Amino acid sequence: MLRPSTFKSSIRLYGLVKQVSGAQAGLALTTRDSKGHPAVQAFVSRLDAEIMVRTCGDEGLQVRPLSQFFDPDSFLAANRGWLTLHIGCGFAAHTDRLIETDKRLRPMGWFIHADIGKWTPDHYACWGEQLPRQLQATYDAAGLHHYNTLLNELDDATAYDLQWHTAEALNALPSGTCTTENPTQVALFDAIECRWCFAKSNAQGNSLHDTRVLQGGLS
Repeated sequence: MLRPSTFKSSIRLYGLVKQVSGAQAGLALTTRDSKGHPAVQAFVSRLDAEIMVRTCGDEGLQVRPLSQFFDPDSFLAANRGWLTLHIGCGFAAHTDRLIETDKRLRPMGWFIHADIGKWTPDHYACWGEQLPRQLQATYDAAGLHHYNTLLNELDDATAYDLQWHTAEALNALPSGTCTTENPTQVALFDAIECRWCFAKSNAQGNSLHDTRVLQGGLS
């Protein structure tokens, strides 16, 4: 079963959960920022999250909206009241090839840090206009001007359809993945044309630095 969630966000975000021997499902995927601080790995794209599950090779992983299972209190308690999210948007790439780390694709996105203390039901992640602008700028750079409309449609897709799109994305991966190169591109999968699209990015690690990192997006 999923843990009760108190996480609310103005943009739907997905995370990975894992069920262990009938116990409550918990957050299964985190990452680290450039200073080594842990961050919750979130995805704006349900399809990206499903692709990540497949590349992890763990049949126990499931994709769920963070609002269905994520209770930030345990994360805050382990990190001195700080909540850090990595908002994933596409995957790291170099010369039109996707980058693998530990045999997994590497999500790209932005780190958001907020000094919360203790989470309450009144807390709400309100992104305003800045995060949508950053997302749209990334889509536009990849030539996918209506990508947000596609993602909204995938939010309501059946599990069967999502699995089909995930298989198509993996089958359409460019031959030869990188394992040692630094990312210079963001890769987004166009589920309509069944192709990977690439946008140039001044990136470091798994953080997109061609746009300003959001600070204090949580209230």
